[in-house]
Amino acid sequence: MASSLVLEDFLFPGEIVIFQSGRVKTLNDRFDFYVTDQRILLYRRRGVVFKKDRVVAERIENIQTLHYDEKGIAKKKGVLHIETISKKMEPLEGTVSDIKAIWQELQKHIKKEG
Repeated sequence: MASSLVLEDFLFPGEIVIFQSGRVKTLNDRFDFYVTDQRILLYRRRGVVFKKDRVVAERIENIQTLHYDEKGIAKKKGVLHIETISKKMEPLEGTVSDIKAIWQELQKHIKKEG
């Protein structure tokens, strides 16, 4: 997995990747999705000669709500809406199994208010 070596450039010292999903689509692009012990990371690298990285990160502690949905009839797609303290992120789309796995993983980490 070559991309994980490059991903390490974007991790904080001591930050550990605890979950990785298949590709998700958001922000008109396709990303690899990771959950670390501190953040969610969306990462993609483009280019053969001139490499260009794109990273979106959000602290797990800032996530307030998760909303999972499915779209489509013949070819279903999973859709995950993530809302943080400061904003609504663009929805994540992907296969039902990938998006459901992300939703289940994030459920373990978000703070339960009560």
